Amino acid sequence: MFIIEAIIGLICFFIVNILYDTYITKRSSSFIQLDVISVVQTIIAMSIYSIV
Repeated sequence: MFIIEAIIGLICFFIVNILYDTYITKRSSSFIQLDVISVVQTIIAMSIYSIV
């Protein structure tokens, strides 16, 4: 279950980062940069989730 939650969180963060990068900041980052940011956000969220 933990792996499924991590994958869902990664996908959600990736989509949010793409939308933020495209529509709010109006710049074009590479998918690799957005993926690294999404992975870090997912790790932080899962560590907070496991502590609480």
